[in-house]
Amino acid sequence: MTEAARSAPPMAFSIGSRRTPGPLVSPEQLKGHLRLLRAFFNMRLTVEECKDSRLPAFVLQMEKHNRWTWFVTVAVDRFERWVKSLQFVPLEKFTTKHFPPLDVWMVWHAYLLNPCWYAEDCERLLILQQLRLLNMSVVASLNIGKLARHEPSEGRVASWHKKTGTFFDPFDAVADLTHRQIECPRCRTRLFVPFVNDNGTGYAEKKFSALCPLPGCRLKITKGNLAVAKFARDLTDDEEGTESYMAGTLYTSTGKRDARQAKAVKELLARSADFSRKTVKTSLERIARLDWEKEVKESVGYSFDQLKESVTEAMKGSSQASIAKLLSAYQDDRAFSVDLVEAVLRQGLFTKKMGELGWLQSSAFRDESKAQILDHSILRYHGFLDLMASTPHAMFVPTLDIDLVWHSHQLMASRYLIDCETYVGRSVDHDFKVGESRLSLAFDETCRAWLSRFNVPYMQCGCPPPDETVVQKLIRILRLYTQRRSHLHTTIHPDHLPATHPSVHNAVLTFQRIASGSFGNSSHHHYNNSQTEKEKGKDRDGPGRKLSFTKPVLQPSIPWMETSLPDKLQRPVQLSPAPPYVNFGTDVRLFPEV
Repeated sequence: MTEAARSAPPMAFSIGSRRTPGPLVSPEQLKGHLRLLRAFFNMRLTVEECKDSRLPAFVLQMEKHNRWTWFVTVAVDRFERWVKSLQFVPLEKFTTKHFPPLDVWMVWHAYLLNPCWYAEDCERLLILQQLRLLNMSVVASLNIGKLARHEPSEGRVASWHKKTGTFFDPFDAVADLTHRQIECPRCRTRLFVPFVNDNGTGYAEKKFSALCPLPGCRLKITKGNLAVAKFARDLTDDEEGTESYMAGTLYTSTGKRDARQAKAVKELLARSADFSRKTVKTSLERIARLDWEKEVKESVGYSFDQLKESVTEAMKGSSQASIAKLLSAYQDDRAFSVDLVEAVLRQGLFTKKMGELGWLQSSAFRDESKAQILDHSILRYHGFLDLMASTPHAMFVPTLDIDLVWHSHQLMASRYLIDCETYVGRSVDHDFKVGESRLSLAFDETCRAWLSRFNVPYMQCGCPPPDETVVQKLIRILRLYTQRRSHLHTTIHPDHLPATHPSVHNAVLTFQRIASGSFGNSSHHHYNNSQTEKEKGKDRDGPGRKLSFTKPVLQPSIPWMETSLPDKLQRPVQLSPAPPYVNFGTDVRLFPEV
């Protein structure tokens, strides 16, 4: 394919009943995103392997996965300081003077990859109002991924320190930022607690607890009663002239924004036996609200378990999924509805897979023949959006290549939601906590739906779809030899093939999975066993050294992947700028060659 052919403006893609003016994500944006992922990965290696001398001495004694969790927890604290200090500035000034350090950008990146939660929080939370104004400009940041590799200007460093009170460089900051300020849920006394301590009860540790220092209180503070206090604040917050909602209630399960529903949920909770306002002792609204907040906390005894029971009782007419979604937003004292520490850890699993594919190498897509890998990934992503538009209530699981493009699209924030509403008909969330059994069933359904709609297999790596019967396998092979051509091509570049495995980093994280940095057991057995022990050790290179990622070894297992196939099916097919399909269902018509 010539450079001129690749640079020509693409024709429209069909998604549902609409046509796009061109691709929703460009190859250059994918390259910018991959540069950022590479920088995130190098920073993680630096922490896990203690490659920076500025790391505090106590950190060197920690387990590798605990070390990274501690670092991310401090990064989330820095992100919170940053968003509180933000003032809107033109994009050019933002990128030169106010673009955050790499660790903070990593947290923002993970937050953006929960698009419906992020959009809801930007509407609900006062501290995110300035960030909300930047959302339409975030897309530009994808094309400045090089910022992660360059020394920041003096102005950018000085501005950061002035606004946040922390050093710009993440490793200077973690050496200095050892404590977090919290507020006692009962008496509101402010105290500083360490992120890590000798008995494992620091804020960044699993068994966090602290004792309120006020003699008349002495409450044992935990993440649970901090979450109770956060819930009580949200429930009783009702400033005149503004609408306030409980977290997780503004978007429906199908991705539709529904302020009426959110308002109804809050009113339902406020009228319930445990949460209703009992007495009004003053005419001063602010004091009365604080009294009500205290009543709510006392009604559940500052216990998160009791809070769950009370919420379940108050919302007994609602679905269990709706109740669970609301409660999932109340896990600690941070204003954000997403557990950003867990979100960053989860995205680290995806980044690791990109590294194993070799896609984080700086030279990965310089060769013209490999550049079409990104073109094909973009094409498949548009097909994925079309699949979601065709079946509004289904849950579809992306492959690794599609997920990369999907993530890149989500980083465009407001534009992503507008595109989803325009082409898919709803805001498409990136569900960030899904059980493995549900993921497995959903992936089976995705494979079947994709094959039915586009007449090509969803996975093109040579491995059979999970739980495929002998009859289904025979039908699939026959289709490949007799099918009408589809512009979601049957054959793609060989280096692209492993990326058509399922992306399952959104499965619920277990302690073992966090510790190992792996997905656990995928339903795709060839992918699980593809790396040798020697290869698994290659991703331990430190920053500044050449990353030596390895690609999974393909093990073709069905006839259509064998070398005896005609050349027409063997060679990589050029990406046509035509829409991925015409009409609906299985009626995939032939497009003329371009």
